[in-house]
Order: sequence, then C-alpha cells, then structure tokens
Amino acid sequence: MKKNIVFDMGNVLTRYSMAEYIRKYTDSEEGYQILRNEVCASVEWIQMDRGTLTDEEAIASICKRIPQEYHALVERFIYEFRMEQEPNPPMESLVRRLSEAGYDLYLLSNTSKRFHKFSRNIDSISYMKGIWISCEHGFLKPEKEAYLDFFERFSLKPEECIFIDDSPANIEAGMRLGMEGIVYHGNVEELERKLLAMIN
Repeated sequence: MKKNIVFDMGNVLTRYSMAEYIRKYTDSEEGYQILRNEVCASVEWIQMDRGTLTDEEAIASICKRIPQEYHALVERFIYEFRMEQEPNPPMESLVRRLSEAGYDLYLLSNTSKRFHKFSRNIDSISYMKGIWISCEHGFLKPEKEAYLDFFERFSLKPEECIFIDDSPANIEAGMRLGMEGIVYHGNVEELERKLLAMIN
C-alpha cells in the first residue's frame, strides 16, 4: 500500500530555471559564466549542500580563483540564492489534495542551510510531515546513504513510498532501494495521472 508521497523541492514544489535566475544578477557574459561555472557548478556548491562548507567559506574559496571585480557579485548571489521562490500553483493544489486525502507527505531535498529562511515562502512545505535536507545529514541524492537515512529517520518502508523528483538519477537510486518514483517533467496534470495509477 502506498501511503507516503515524497517530494523533491527545486523544479518540483517550486519553479525555477538556473539560467534565467543567473541572468537576473548580471547582464555581462563573463559574469554569467562565472556564476554558472565557478559557483553553481563548483565543488563548493556541493559542499554547501552537504553541509560541510558555510556560505562564507564557499565565497572565500570561490573568490580566490575569479577576478576581484566579481567578488561582490558572487557574494550577493550566494547569500540571496533562491530566497525568492516562484510558486508552482498546480503543484501546491496537488500537495494540498493529497494531504486532505490522508497521505503523509515528505520532503527529500539537496539544499543548503539557507533552506530554513527561504522555505517560509514555499506554501507546499507546510503540508510536509517530515523534512529531510542534505546539509543536515551529510549525504546527497543520489547517494544510497541519503535514502537510507531518510527512511530510518522517519520510520518509513520504501515500498510504501512514491518519490517525485525532476532528476531521473535520483528516482533510479530510490528504486534500487525499493521506493517507486515518478520523474516530474513540469506537467502537474501528467504527474497526477501517473501518481493516481500507482496509488490505485
């Protein structure tokens, strides 16, 4: 019996395009490349999500290898990252209806400690019975340990869960441990049809 629905956050509960988001911070191509490559695709970014590096430490490390003229931009970008969330109203409606139908809802997300500030702006979070964020446990999806820690922390049986994530790799990792999943492609109606088919 499926009684637990597990959600990813970025590009699932909320909408965002990293490219569009970066463009809000800079009009220059060099600035864009620095934010995309040296920040968002950096080892420091992963370490912040794992909880092994603070924002301040990440900024100091990144700034050692970029032109000084971009130091303030990098600092602002990291401190403000996703503090303003674009809502996903159809998903919020689905989350609410699933909660009202008696399903237990959970969050399983790779994110930094900044989550505790910006999550207040995500209405769907209020429906979650349990919240697991990578920075508090030292593991990242799709690492096996992340899922095992999640199941143990909330006393969940994988076979009783359905996981919704926009990353096929994250879904596949959960499936290898017995948790069925659905890759979310941005269409909530399509997701709901697949979800109902699995539940029923």
